[in-house]
Amino acid sequence: MKKTYYIIGVLGLIYLSVLVGRSVYTNWKTDQRVKKLKTELDTLEIGKQDLENQIAYFQTESFKEMEARRKLGLVKPDEKVVILQSEPQSESQSTSNQTNTNENNKPNYRLWWEYFTKDKSFKL
Repeated sequence: MKKTYYIIGVLGLIYLSVLVGRSVYTNWKTDQRVKKLKTELDTLEIGKQDLENQIAYFQTESFKEMEARRKLGLVKPDEKVVILQSEPQSESQSTSNQTNTNENNKPNYRLWWEYFTKDKSFKL
């Protein structure tokens, strides 16, 4: 009789241990998820603050003036505009550019092959 009570008691403790372990594990997983969501919320709040700062900047007069000057060519009445033209390329520059583009068009394996076999002291 004592043996059966002992076995029932041990089985009951094992059952309670499994229930407690399962609830502890569930609480731990929930806590991890809450921490993850809090960090995600912090990241989103920082992003929101950045967007609000951008909106405030885009509504300033200095930004509007700068965009009007850049995109529309706006000039104040007392300003003078200077337009600089680029110099035409000389033939030597255009030739060197053509050789560079030809070299850049080679496949990657070919460039590596030339890199490793370019040793001038060794000739077949």
